[in-house]
Amino acid sequence: MTAALYTRDFLTACCIHLAGALSLAMWFLLPLYVKALGGSDAMIGGLLGAAAASSVAARPLVGALLDRVGRRRMLLACSLANALTWMPFLWVAVLGPWLVVWTVVHAVVGGALFATYFTYATDLIPLARRAEGIAIFGMAGMAANGLGPFTGEIIIERAGYRGFFLTAVGLALLSTAMAALVPRTVAHAAASRPQGLVADMRTALRHPGIARVLVVTVLLGVAINAAYFFVAPFVHGLGLARAGPFFAAYSVTSVVIRFFGRRALDDIGPHRVSVPAFAIFAVGLFALGFVPAPGLLVLCGVACGAGHGTLFPVLNALATQRAPAGLQGTVVSLHTAAVDLGAVAGTPLCGAIAQWIGYPAMFAVSGLACLVGSWAIGADPARGPVAAAARGGR
Repeated sequence: MTAALYTRDFLTACCIHLAGALSLAMWFLLPLYVKALGGSDAMIGGLLGAAAASSVAARPLVGALLDRVGRRRMLLACSLANALTWMPFLWVAVLGPWLVVWTVVHAVVGGALFATYFTYATDLIPLARRAEGIAIFGMAGMAANGLGPFTGEIIIERAGYRGFFLTAVGLALLSTAMAALVPRTVAHAAASRPQGLVADMRTALRHPGIARVLVVTVLLGVAINAAYFFVAPFVHGLGLARAGPFFAAYSVTSVVIRFFGRRALDDIGPHRVSVPAFAIFAVGLFALGFVPAPGLLVLCGVACGAGHGTLFPVLNALATQRAPAGLQGTVVSLHTAAVDLGAVAGTPLCGAIAQWIGYPAMFAVSGLACLVGSWAIGADPARGPVAAAARGGR
């Protein structure tokens, strides 16, 4: 008999994720704030790249804390920290070191919260329904990624950036209050982990198939961050009023695919799903270079959302299926860090390309990263054994 997925705890986790992700999604409009302060595309790329690098560097510690301190404590601490680290932006009104400091700090907190969400959700999801569960849980984040920037632009127009930042703080506090509903009895794997942080990392990275999944996820991260952080300044630079339709189409498509295809992600298998999903994401990025052709911005959002909405839960499920015993938090943290590592590698490069060659070339380079990802996951030598093991677990 298949274990239950849609429990009260799982649905509560989805609600916590939605509120927190709405706050985190406001981050995608930070480039507009930097532009308003007089910053350039290259500066945006460098700033966000440094922030992502710091977030990646902190992620192994986050994974260790999740496996030792526990999910509930991390969920409460990171949710509150999300609210607190939005607040300094209310007073950072010029380009300079304080903008860098608080951008980095908030990125570290956001990355820790992201890893905590998915580690806790993974604990609640039966192994045989892992891709389905991650897809449904991730719908909250994808919905937020569409609603956050869409409403954020409206808030900026009507209440300025101060109202925008206060909204992000309020959503973070709402998520914190909801996180208090998580049962105190939530278990973690601390008792079974006598090794140190470095040893745990080494064990996870050397486990069969983990490294390839992480490399492919880095390539996905390059594509995601190119879409999230550079579409808004690109669209505004073309004289279009809003980038919101792109994010809305991106989000709606991801949610629809995850909802109606949630069982198929497990049934078809991660590799058969990932190869075409990367190709679709690439098409969406390449086509952005032809905006503002009528309707194309929305179609690009649909293609990019289809790729992202399919790939993240599938790769996350694949990584956790291959995780060593007792290192679930470490592996989920590494997987979410790999997405951010794509930002570390790709965001500064994308910013420089956009600055000196143009946005179409930048989106084309990001599309090529997707095509490399499609080849890499398709050539995974462990695809047969892992797929068989997953079916056996059902």
